[in-house]
Amino acid sequence: MRVQFTRAVASPTLAARPGQIVDLPDVQAQQRIDAGHAVAVGQPKPRLRDRLPGRRRTEPRTSAKESTVSQTRDGAGDGKALEKLTVDQLKEYADERDISLPDGGRKADLVAAIVAALSAGE
Repeated sequence: MRVQFTRAVASPTLAARPGQIVDLPDVQAQQRIDAGHAVAVGQPKPRLRDRLPGRRRTEPRTSAKESTVSQTRDGAGDGKALEKLTVDQLKEYADERDISLPDGGRKADLVAAIVAALSAGE
Protein backbone atom coordinates (compact mmCIF):
# COMPACT_ATOMS: atom_id res chain seq x y z
CA MET A 1 0.00 0.00 0.00
CA ARG A 2 1.28 3.45 -0.84
CA VAL A 3 1.40 5.93 2.02
CA GLN A 4 2.48 9.53 2.36
CA PHE A 5 4.21 10.36 5.62
CA THR A 6 2.89 13.33 7.58
CA ARG A 7 5.87 13.54 9.95
CA ALA A 8 9.48 12.45 10.06
CA VAL A 9 9.92 8.78 10.95
CA ALA A 10 13.16 6.96 11.68
CA SER A 11 13.44 3.30 12.62
CA PRO A 12 16.02 0.57 11.96
CA THR A 13 14.03 -0.55 8.90
CA LEU A 14 12.61 2.72 7.58
CA ALA A 15 13.42 6.41 7.40
CA ALA A 16 10.98 8.88 5.87
CA ARG A 17 10.52 12.63 5.68
CA PRO A 18 7.19 14.49 5.79
CA GLY A 19 5.52 14.39 2.38
CA GLN A 20 7.53 11.39 1.19
CA ILE A 21 5.50 8.65 -0.52
CA VAL A 22 6.58 5.08 0.22
CA ASP A 23 5.21 1.69 -0.80
CA LEU A 24 4.84 -0.47 2.34
CA PRO A 25 3.34 -3.89 3.05
CA ASP A 26 -0.36 -3.57 3.93
CA VAL A 27 0.06 -4.51 7.60
CA GLN A 28 2.93 -2.09 8.17
CA ALA A 29 1.17 0.66 6.22
CA GLN A 30 -1.98 0.26 8.31
CA GLN A 31 0.09 0.44 11.51
CA ARG A 32 1.67 3.71 10.34
CA ILE A 33 -1.74 5.12 9.37
CA ASP A 34 -3.27 4.12 12.72
CA ALA A 35 -0.34 5.73 14.56
CA GLY A 36 -0.93 8.97 12.65
CA HIS A 37 2.46 8.91 10.93
CA ALA A 38 1.08 8.57 7.40
CA VAL A 39 -2.03 8.71 5.22
CA ALA A 40 -2.99 6.36 2.43
CA VAL A 41 -2.31 7.63 -1.07
CA GLY A 42 -4.98 7.10 -3.72
CA GLN A 43 -7.68 6.36 -1.15
CA PRO A 44 -10.18 8.81 0.31
CA LYS A 45 -9.06 10.38 3.55
CA PRO A 46 -11.34 9.35 6.43
CA ARG A 47 -13.37 12.14 7.99
CA LEU A 48 -12.57 13.11 11.55
CA ARG A 49 -16.02 12.16 12.81
CA ASP A 50 -15.57 8.65 11.39
CA ARG A 51 -12.31 8.23 13.27
CA LEU A 52 -13.65 9.32 16.66
CA PRO A 53 -15.07 6.55 18.84
CA GLY A 54 -18.79 6.68 19.49
CA ARG A 55 -19.44 9.22 16.75
CA ARG A 56 -20.54 6.84 14.01
CA ARG A 57 -24.18 7.04 13.02
CA THR A 58 -25.63 3.58 12.61
CA GLU A 59 -29.24 4.61 12.01
CA PRO A 60 -30.22 6.40 8.82
CA ARG A 61 -31.47 9.93 9.27
CA THR A 62 -35.14 10.61 8.74
CA SER A 63 -36.45 13.78 7.25
CA ALA A 64 -38.60 16.18 9.25
CA LYS A 65 -41.64 15.19 7.20
CA GLU A 66 -41.19 11.47 7.85
CA SER A 67 -40.76 11.95 11.60
CA THR A 68 -43.72 14.32 11.75
CA VAL A 69 -45.96 11.92 9.86
CA SER A 70 -44.97 9.03 12.12
CA GLN A 71 -45.53 11.15 15.24
CA THR A 72 -48.97 12.21 14.04
CA ARG A 73 -49.95 8.63 13.21
CA ASP A 74 -48.86 7.57 16.71
CA GLY A 75 -50.99 10.31 18.25
CA ALA A 76 -47.98 12.30 19.47
CA GLY A 77 -48.38 15.04 16.88
CA ASP A 78 -49.66 18.11 18.70
CA GLY A 79 -48.95 20.77 16.13
CA LYS A 80 -45.36 21.35 17.19
CA ALA A 81 -44.13 18.67 14.81
CA LEU A 82 -46.42 19.94 12.06
CA GLU A 83 -44.88 23.39 12.30
CA LYS A 84 -41.62 21.96 10.99
CA LEU A 85 -43.28 21.20 7.65
CA THR A 86 -43.46 23.70 4.81
CA VAL A 87 -46.77 25.03 3.52
CA ASP A 88 -46.60 22.72 0.49
CA GLN A 89 -45.89 19.73 2.73
CA LEU A 90 -48.81 20.67 4.97
CA LYS A 91 -51.14 20.85 1.96
CA GLU A 92 -49.92 17.46 0.75
CA TYR A 93 -50.35 16.02 4.25
CA ALA A 94 -53.93 17.35 4.42
CA ASP A 95 -54.74 16.01 0.93
CA GLU A 96 -53.56 12.53 1.91
CA ARG A 97 -55.97 12.56 4.87
CA ASP A 98 -58.90 14.34 3.16
CA ILE A 99 -58.67 17.34 5.48
CA SER A 100 -60.15 20.56 4.12
CA LEU A 101 -57.96 23.64 4.50
CA PRO A 102 -58.91 27.33 4.37
CA ASP A 103 -58.21 29.06 1.06
CA GLY A 104 -55.24 31.43 1.20
CA GLY A 105 -54.54 30.49 4.79
CA ARG A 106 -51.18 31.11 6.36
CA LYS A 107 -49.03 28.34 7.76
CA ALA A 108 -50.40 28.78 11.29
CA ASP A 109 -53.95 28.53 9.94
CA LEU A 110 -53.11 25.33 8.07
CA VAL A 111 -51.52 23.75 11.14
CA ALA A 112 -54.52 24.72 13.30
CA ALA A 113 -56.96 23.23 10.77
CA ILE A 114 -55.00 19.96 10.55
CA VAL A 115 -54.72 19.65 14.34
CA ALA A 116 -58.42 20.36 14.74
CA ALA A 117 -59.35 17.77 12.09
CA LEU A 118 -57.08 15.15 13.66
CA SER A 119 -58.50 15.85 17.13
CA ALA A 120 -62.08 15.56 15.85
CA GLY A 121 -61.30 12.30 14.05
CA GLU A 122 -60.03 10.50 17.14
